[in-house]
Amino acid sequence: MEVAMNPRQQLLLRKIKERNGSFPSAPNPMLRDAARFLAFTPERSLSQIRAMTIYESAKLMPLAFDPDSLLAGEHFNHFFGDDRDGGDEEKQRQLDELGDFRLAELREIARQLRSCRSAVSPGESTPGSRTGMAGGWPALPAGTGGAAPVFTAVGWVENHSVRDYGFLLKHGFGGLRRLAERQLERFPLHSCDYVRRENFLRAALAVCDAGLLFGRRHAELARQAGAAETARNCLAVETGAKSFPQAVQLLWLGHLIACADDGINANSIGRLDRLLQPYYEHDRAQNLITREEAVGWMIELAVRLYLPYDVQAITLGGVDADGKPALCEMSRIILEATERFGEIRDLSVRITSQTPDDFLMQCAKLVLKGGGIPFFFNDDCFIPALANRGVAPEDARNYAPIGCVELTIPGKANSHAVSGWFNLLRVLELTLFGGCDPRTGERLLPESPDLAGIGSWDELMRRLEQNIEYMASRMVYHCRREERNQRLFGSLPAFSLLTPSCLERGRDITDGGAEYNWHSICLLGVPDTADSLAVLKRQVFESRQLPAEVLLDALKHDFSGGEALRGQLLAGTPKYGNGDDETDRIAAELSRSFIALMDRWSEKGNRLFVHLFSFYNNVYFGEAVGAMPDGRRAGEPLAYSLSPHQGRDREGVTMLLRSLAKQPHREAGGASAAIIDLHPSLFEGSNGAGRFIALLRSALAMGVGQMQWNVVSAERLEQAKRDPEHYGNIPVRVAGYSQLFRLIPPEIQDHLIARTKHRA
Repeated sequence: MEVAMNPRQQLLLRKIKERNGSFPSAPNPMLRDAARFLAFTPERSLSQIRAMTIYESAKLMPLAFDPDSLLAGEHFNHFFGDDRDGGDEEKQRQLDELGDFRLAELREIARQLRSCRSAVSPGESTPGSRTGMAGGWPALPAGTGGAAPVFTAVGWVENHSVRDYGFLLKHGFGGLRRLAERQLERFPLHSCDYVRRENFLRAALAVCDAGLLFGRRHAELARQAGAAETARNCLAVETGAKSFPQAVQLLWLGHLIACADDGINANSIGRLDRLLQPYYEHDRAQNLITREEAVGWMIELAVRLYLPYDVQAITLGGVDADGKPALCEMSRIILEATERFGEIRDLSVRITSQTPDDFLMQCAKLVLKGGGIPFFFNDDCFIPALANRGVAPEDARNYAPIGCVELTIPGKANSHAVSGWFNLLRVLELTLFGGCDPRTGERLLPESPDLAGIGSWDELMRRLEQNIEYMASRMVYHCRREERNQRLFGSLPAFSLLTPSCLERGRDITDGGAEYNWHSICLLGVPDTADSLAVLKRQVFESRQLPAEVLLDALKHDFSGGEALRGQLLAGTPKYGNGDDETDRIAAELSRSFIALMDRWSEKGNRLFVHLFSFYNNVYFGEAVGAMPDGRRAGEPLAYSLSPHQGRDREGVTMLLRSLAKQPHREAGGASAAIIDLHPSLFEGSNGAGRFIALLRSALAMGVGQMQWNVVSAERLEQAKRDPEHYGNIPVRVAGYSQLFRLIPPEIQDHLIARTKHRA
C-alpha cells in the first residue's frame, strides 16, 4: 500500500498551505462588499439580499484553473473588505478591479443595512455590528457576571452545521431550484403565510442560481483548459451526481456555497462514508473506478479541506436508520486517505461493541501516531440521549458531530451548537461568598449567608442549586432572545436550502423550518466543582477539621501564607478521576441535575440539550474564578470538559475511565467530551495497537460517551514549547480539535503539558 500522497497531491497541498486554505492566490478583499451592493434593492428582504450576495459573489469572483487539482473551486471571501484596515484609496483600487463601483455608495448601503439590524427593543444588544454575513455573531449581552462571566449566551449561531449534502448530491442545484419553484406554486397566494414563504423561497432560488452559476463557470474554465472530465464533473450542479467523481466535486462546490453564507469555521461534512458509498458501489460495479482511485479522491478532498485550524468534521461508521451497522468500504477508504494525507483532519468515528476489530485496528494505528485523530463517539450513549429528548429513533441513529463534538441531525436540526456556556465553578465560588464576587465585592446573586453561615452539607447543596437556577435562567433568556433576533435579522438561506423540511415548509431554518430545534448548552467546571464540594463535605461539614472562616480567608488571599492548608486541601480528599465513588458521585450528580434543569425548561420546538464540553474556554473561564476549596489557585484553568483537573488523575487510566463512566452520557443530548492523555510507552512493542483497542472496548463497555485520545509525553511537549521552530510541528488534541503545538496559545500549551500522561 502507498503510504503517502503522490507528488501532485503534495504540490497541491503546499500551494494550499501557503494560502492557509483553499482560497484564491490573490483574493480581492472588496469582493463581498461589491456583491452586497449589487444584491441590495429596496424591495428585497434581508434574507433575499443575503442570498443574492452569494449569487453576485459567484458572478464576480475571479476563477483560476489549477492543473494540479482534481477538484475545481475555491472559497469566497468570508469578510467585508471595508471592515478591515486599509486606506480608502487602496479599497477603491480593489473595487475598480471588479467593476464600476464607488466606495461611498457601498458604504451607504452598508449603513442602511446596519440601521435595519439596530431596530431591536430598548435595552437589548444590537444583533451584530457587521451586516449579518459570514461570522457576524452578535455582541454578547451585558450583565452576565461581575468581574468575569458566570455564563455567556450566544443564541444567534452561525457556521456550526451539518447540511444535507446527500440532498444536494441527489438533485444538484438545478433540481433543488425546481423543487423550490414547485413549492412557490403549491402555496396559495391568498394564504396568510404566503408572503413569509415567498420571501424564503425566493432567497432559496437565489442560492440555487449561485450554485448553478458557480459550477457552470468552473466547467467552462476546465473545458478551455482541456480538462473535459473536470468540466463534466462540475456540471453535476445541474442534475445531481451520477458517478463517484461527480459526487465528490458536487459536494465540494456545495460546501463552498454553504460556507459563502456564514463562513467556514465548524460548517461540517457529516457522514461522508454514507454519502459516497452508493456512488462508489455504482462505479465499482461498472469498472469505472478502482479502490486506489477512490482513496486518491478522498486525499484530494482532505487537501482541499485543509485549514490551519480545522473543525470541518467528517464522521464515519455508526448505524443506519434501522439500527444496523453502517460501516462500509468507504469508511475504510476515508480512514486510509486520512492516514496518507498526513496532516490534521477533523475525523470522528461512531462505534459500538459490534464495531469489528479490523476497523478499530485501522483507527488505532492512526491514533498512535499522535494528534488525537480519529476521536470516538459511543452510539450506545448518544442515540438514547437524543431519542429520549424528542428526536425520532431513526433520526437519532443518523446523528453526526459538528466541529468539535456538538451533536446534530444532518439536514433536520437547527441545533444552535454551543449556544450557551455555563461556568459551574464560578457559581460555587459566589455561593461560598454569599453571592458576592470576593475580588470586587459586587453582588451577583440574591443575598444569602456565606459558607460560615451555612449550617450543613444539605443546606450548601440547596443554596448551590438555587444559585445555579438563578444564573442559568438568565443564560437561557439571553440565548432565546438572540435566537429571536437571528430570526428577524440573520436568516441562513444556504443552510436552509440543504435542510429539506425548510423547502417543504417554506421557512428559513432560523424561522422554524427544521424538524428539530434545540440549543446546545455547555456546562463547564464539573470536575473542579466536584473536587471542591468533596473537600467541603468531608473536611468542613463531616470531620469539622477545617473551620469555614479559615477556609474563606485563605481563598480570598489565594492561599498566600497558607501552603500547609493548601496541601491539606489537595491531598486530604480524593479527587475526581481516580475512581473514588464519593467524589465521582458528586460530579455525576452535578451533571445530572443540570441536565434535569434544562429538560424541565425545554419546550416543544425549543429544547435545551446539555453539552458536557468546555472547548478551550476552560482556560479562559478559569481566569474568572478565584482560589477554591480543592486547592486550585486563582485563575488556573478549569478541567477540560469531563476530564479530571490537570495532573490530579494519578491512579491510572482504568480508574480514570471508571470516573468518566459514572457521568450521565446517555442523558447528554448535546454530547459529552473527555481527552485521555496516554504516554507513548504504554503502547511500545508489537501489540501496541491491540492494547489501545482493548482500552477502547473497556471504555465502551463501561459506558463512556465521547473519547479523544492523546498519545504524547509531557517531555515532548516541553521540548516543543522551548524550541517551536525545530520541534513544534507535533499534532496534539487540544479541546475538541487537533492542532500543531506551535500554533496553540502559550496558556493552552501549559494546560496541555500539565495534564496527566497515563503510563498504565
